[in-house]
Amino acid sequence: MDQATQAVVDELVGNAHGNLERVQEIVVRQPDLMNAKASWNETPIEAATQMGNRPIIEFLLDHGAQIDFFTALALGRLDEVDNELKAHPDRVHERGIHDLPALYFAAIGGNLGVAERLLEAGADVNARAQAAAPIHGAVMGGSPDMVRLLLDQGADPSQTDYAERDARGLALAINRSDIASLFD
Repeated sequence: MDQATQAVVDELVGNAHGNLERVQEIVVRQPDLMNAKASWNETPIEAATQMGNRPIIEFLLDHGAQIDFFTALALGRLDEVDNELKAHPDRVHERGIHDLPALYFAAIGGNLGVAERLLEAGADVNARAQAAAPIHGAVMGGSPDMVRLLLDQGADPSQTDYAERDARGLALAINRSDIASLFD
């Protein structure tokens, strides 16, 4: 891939973390880049999935992006998750983009059924990556019920994310005082 094309892919993946309008502009102009990897080894769907950004995920899927286990977790596709865990029980311990644990993706997606299924299958509620732990995914996903579920299962809210924020600090940073109050 030439440098100019790689620069466009990098822009697409960077924007897939949260800028739907720009993602749409790039994809409409260059649909062949849908599954290309940024220079940091991340695809557009992986970026959107990491952030739990459902509108971008859905747009990318509608335009040919390939769904994987972690995207199914974030979208709460329980049937797909069940089928995958039946066929490959060890997937519960696999890591997605940025080494994030499977439970992180379920947590950011906010689907309690999917998170419960992973926990029943042996997911570690305190598995963490340099970027974040499942409790951070629950906070970023904005679901107080998910935060409560993880806390009830023994999640450690003092774990820090890439910016050295614990779960309460992250909640405050994203202006979710309702979620921050769950850690008091």
